[in-house]
Amino acid sequence: MTSPTQTLVVLVVAGLGAAGCVRSRAQIPEAPPTLVVPPVPPRAIDPPVIVEPPVEPPPVEPPPAPAPPAKPRPTRPAADATKTDPKQEPPPDVAATVPTPPPVAPLRTPATPTGDEAIRQVRDILDSTLKLLDKVESPLSDDRKANLTQARAFMQQAEEALKKEELTLARSLAERAQNIAKLLTSR
Repeated sequence: MTSPTQTLVVLVVAGLGAAGCVRSRAQIPEAPPTLVVPPVPPRAIDPPVIVEPPVEPPPVEPPPAPAPPAKPRPTRPAADATKTDPKQEPPPDVAATVPTPPPVAPLRTPATPTGDEAIRQVRDILDSTLKLLDKVESPLSDDRKANLTQARAFMQQAEEALKKEELTLARSLAERAQNIAKLLTSR
């Protein structure tokens, strides 16, 4: 027959299995409490008070008097030519008296280089980018080939922008090419 230890083991396993099925209370899903929504308070909206400015009649201007016809002036003797008549002086031209403001220089931050310094910086970026692109190993996937072609195109566009002296555009293109080159060499 069975040994007492085997019987004990069977009883312990059966007891544990039965104890797992016993619950002290049946679980019944509880309905969430209903929320009581208060009624909407009555709204009292007063119409805005419109204050109309007093109506002033438009000023009535008398009709302009008809201009007398221009009469040719008789020529004066040479002695009167040296005297200047203040009535005959033409009124000063308003546009001629207002000085034209100097042209506004392009806005640049203090750190933005100009001229030869900017050209040198763009050339340095292009040189370092070319060195990075030369380090790219030859077995390339299609995506990496496309990135390499794009970087070279950005470098070419930067060179063209330098020739046109568009320094900001040249720097931007050179930095884009450099970023792509860094990504290609990091893999």
